[in-house]
Amino acid sequence: MTNPDTGKPMIENSDRGITMAKPLAWTILASIVAVVWYGGGVIAGLSGSTQTVTSTLSTMQAANVQIEGRVRSLENNAAAGLARYDALKQSLDEVKEQQRETNDLLRQILQGGGKK
Repeated sequence: MTNPDTGKPMIENSDRGITMAKPLAWTILASIVAVVWYGGGVIAGLSGSTQTVTSTLSTMQAANVQIEGRVRSLENNAAAGLARYDALKQSLDEVKEQQRETNDLLRQILQGGGKK
């Protein structure tokens, strides 16, 4: 590759080692600075995004804990309600059994009184 202004090669091997023309060196330096600048911006953006995601996740976990507490409370209330309904059913079954016994006794009395 040659320098269009001077016609000399932009990179040459000399006694001092490998040398570069000033325009090529400045282009490389500017490119390196631009890449570092761009990379720093990307890293800063990613860092900010990570903090936002972490904050949102923390908020969601707190909301999840509240929801779990509410669900647990509803489950406990439902279990207490079922226990009350079971007790009420048992009481109704006892009343039905007593009513059957009373009806049987009344039939016996009526049948026994009709035979005399």
